[in-house]
This record gives sequence, structure tokens and C-alpha cells, in this order.
Amino acid sequence: MFSKIALAVLATSLLSSASFASDLHYKEGFIQAQTEILGDSNIAPKSSNILTKLSIDTTPESLKGDISLELLSLKSENEKRDEHMYEALHAKEHPSTNFKIKEVKKEVDGYHLVGVLSLNKQTKEIDTKADIIEQDNLLKLKGGFSIKMSDFGIEPPTLLFLSVRDEVVISYDLALAKN
Repeated sequence: MFSKIALAVLATSLLSSASFASDLHYKEGFIQAQTEILGDSNIAPKSSNILTKLSIDTTPESLKGDISLELLSLKSENEKRDEHMYEALHAKEHPSTNFKIKEVKKEVDGYHLVGVLSLNKQTKEIDTKADIIEQDNLLKLKGGFSIKMSDFGIEPPTLLFLSVRDEVVISYDLALAKN
């Protein structure tokens, strides 16, 4: 008898907690990847063509899911340079990049999103500091982190004897609508 009551309480608890979960859908924002040609100029391609499969329960710490970006949607002010970028990123063979959020930690300085970044068929765990703000029916994520292209099997390109810096600073500013 006790086990039937415990099972009923557990089932009710699971069902009621599931009703608090909300899907989040990308509404607006961008992801930018900034690097530089050493001794020449900054390169900062940006995209607003972002796909999300995210959900959240009642607190920002419950945020889970995926944020994806088609690499060919990254655009800078120089179309020819973008073509070189797509080639260096192997965008035809591996057309997208994905960040899978595993954990959100509340820290003194804000939140930290811990997840796995997949790029060029390579994966690496990333810890990114983020501002998470709940406003009206939106969840806003803003933050950034750095990666090295070489950590993802990408050789930084050289253009006319000028090398592109290996480090890339990724920044994001996303508004996500709650269902």
C-alpha cells in the first residue's frame, strides 16, 4: 500500500513540475566571432540566423538545450574575406556549429553557462560568463567566451603574408521568447 501511495505522489510531482517547463524560441539577437589579421584589421562576422532548442523551468539555473548557427550565415563587411573564412572553417563539409548547455551556475559575478561547443566535428567544453535577464515574456542571454581555432582542427588562414590570429572571441546577445 505504501509503495502505491509513494508512486502516486512521485507521479503527481513529476507531472506538476513538467508543467512549469517552458520552451524558449529565438526571437532576435546575434552571435559574433571577432578575430584579427595580425598587423592589419579586425574581422567580426556576425549572424542573426540562429536556431534554438531550449527549455527552462522556474529559474535561470534550469536552462537546458542547444543553440546552433549555420556557418554560411556569418557575414562581415568583406564578401571575399567571408569566402576565405568559410573555406578555413570547412563550412561545406561541416555547415553548422552547436553549443549544448549542460549546466547553468549562479555565481557572484552573474551566471556561467557550462556546455559543449561543436565545430568542425570537434567538441570542447566551454564555460561562458553570461548575463541572464528575465523581462516580460523574454529571457535575454548576453555574454562571450574565447576559443582557439587550432583547438577545433582549424588552421588560422594566412592572407598575403598576414596571419589571422588563432584566438576568436565569440559574443552573443539573444532574446528568447517563452511559450
